[in-house]
Amino acid sequence: MDKDVLIKIIGLQVVGDEDDEIEVLTKGQHYFKNDQHYILYDEYEEETEEKIKNVIKFNANRAEVSREGFISAKLEFEKGKMNQTLYATPLGDILMEIKTKEIKLKEKDDNINLKIDYELYADSEKLSDSEIEIDINEA
Repeated sequence: MDKDVLIKIIGLQVVGDEDDEIEVLTKGQHYFKNDQHYILYDEYEEETEEKIKNVIKFNANRAEVSREGFISAKLEFEKGKMNQTLYATPLGDILMEIKTKEIKLKEKDDNINLKIDYELYADSEKLSDSEIEIDINEA
């Protein structure tokens, strides 16, 4: 599936008894190189319409989400590991930590599904239980 794709991303954060879900549906590109999938797509910040370039690189063992633009970050996910990242926003930088609980990858000829369960920390304090699911289909 090295071509234009439809990308559906569902993110869920649970903080205490509250949960917040976001869903993004967009077009992008997919290619496979060196045993890794690459998904590229642009996103626009709602209030300012500034562009954020996104690259998601993943396989069955690890995933990396890179964002550049209005908001910049490089999020790394590896099962059982704690990874740090600097989340850069117009209001300042935030040092975040990501503890990956599970990575599940399902691959078919016309569909790829990636699901990551993780915990999000700031200043060594747990902020949320989180989940991201990325569903990729031929356009």
